[in-house]
Amino acid sequence: MSGAIVAAAQKRSLAQTENTPQIDRVANELHEAIRGYQLDDTHCHAAGEQYAETTPREFLLATSLAALPQASYFPAGILQRWRAATGDEKAKLDRQFGIEKKLDEMAFNARATIFIKYLTKELAGFLKCAPKFETVIAARNERARAGYGRYMSDLFRDVRLTNAMIDTGCCEGIGAKGFAVYAEAISPCTMRAIARIETIQNPLFREDISFEDLESRFTGAVRKALDADGNYGYKSWGMKWHQMERLGVVKPHYDSAAAKNSWDEFKRLRGAPASDREEEADRGRRLKEYLLTIALEECLKRDMPMQIHSGDGEAPGVILRRQHPYNLEEVARFDRDGVMRMPKLIPVHAGYPLVGEAVWLSHLYTNCYFEISLMNPTIHQGMERRFGEILEAVPMSKILFGSDSWSVPEYNWLAGRWGKRYLSRALAVHVKEGSLTRDEALEGARMMLYQNNRRIYNLPA
Repeated sequence: MSGAIVAAAQKRSLAQTENTPQIDRVANELHEAIRGYQLDDTHCHAAGEQYAETTPREFLLATSLAALPQASYFPAGILQRWRAATGDEKAKLDRQFGIEKKLDEMAFNARATIFIKYLTKELAGFLKCAPKFETVIAARNERARAGYGRYMSDLFRDVRLTNAMIDTGCCEGIGAKGFAVYAEAISPCTMRAIARIETIQNPLFREDISFEDLESRFTGAVRKALDADGNYGYKSWGMKWHQMERLGVVKPHYDSAAAKNSWDEFKRLRGAPASDREEEADRGRRLKEYLLTIALEECLKRDMPMQIHSGDGEAPGVILRRQHPYNLEEVARFDRDGVMRMPKLIPVHAGYPLVGEAVWLSHLYTNCYFEISLMNPTIHQGMERRFGEILEAVPMSKILFGSDSWSVPEYNWLAGRWGKRYLSRALAVHVKEGSLTRDEALEGARMMLYQNNRRIYNLPA
């Protein structure tokens, strides 16, 4: 390496070192304001009572993505049978399928993540206990025993969580009563229900009914969810579709005859073994696209958004290579009769790890928003760099804050705590460089943290 190149590299390194304290100072100043802002969680799930008291291993399994589809690591129904069994039956199932060993390995690896080590320190501060994992779990259990609802509310109040947009399709068996209990527990945060297409369609897929009956009942259920109390007793503020990660490229589909043929074939093959996961996922493709199109039409009529699962994983239950954000382009266009009608589309999870592709989709299509859940808080410090990538191209008026909390309420809390922290650091770079004034940075933070969610979902003031 030449002397000139070495000198230039040293100069750049020195400049970065000199800038770091300035950026830290600006970030701290911004964070002082931002951490007091309200927060809307645009995509999350209700926490059930099963985690009111938990063991260290169960908490690790409840917060690990690798353990989220743990039942898929065993033949269908085996994990549920093992959990319900006792004595010799439980031991026999464990010997046959190696259940304890696999769960222990998942928990062991989860515990070795920086995420858990960081979570331990953060929760220890909140709970005022020693920063040791077992001590933290014991302390949160003690708080929960005194009132799990109060504990959840305390977590939400701490980060000023104001609206929780709850996808009711992933609810660990929570029914109408459970959602009502959760909604009351998190007060003064308001629960806003989001209807899941699969919750409506999957029970119909198990019936032996005509296509006309299927279409009529599906459409009626969508309308009841959006207009009345058809979502576990709640009105919905939008919908969620969780099938792109199985189907791959998806398109609007209006041909009812093709959808009928797809339904007839689906019924014929129902229960028959498939040669592989892709063949199984493709069964009923035209029917599934047709039902998505019906739901999108209903959302478009009401100016309601459609969340679409894009990125993050959930392997082995999904096909990772089919989760590319660009697979949604035709749905974002929603062409019919030569017109792009462009419904509000929210690809959830930032397309992670394909963040750049999700960024560009949101940049190019004005009706396509950008949502950060699960990436936040899972990658914690990495959020600073990802926020920088997002802010390169996505208007601050289109970025939505979220957690995808699916098990324990600590996940919502961490997303609020860490999200505000690393957003402050990403904005500080722009303030330091002069691309944003301090007031513009704070205005952008308010947009991203809560204002955009309320505007896009048309929430009451």
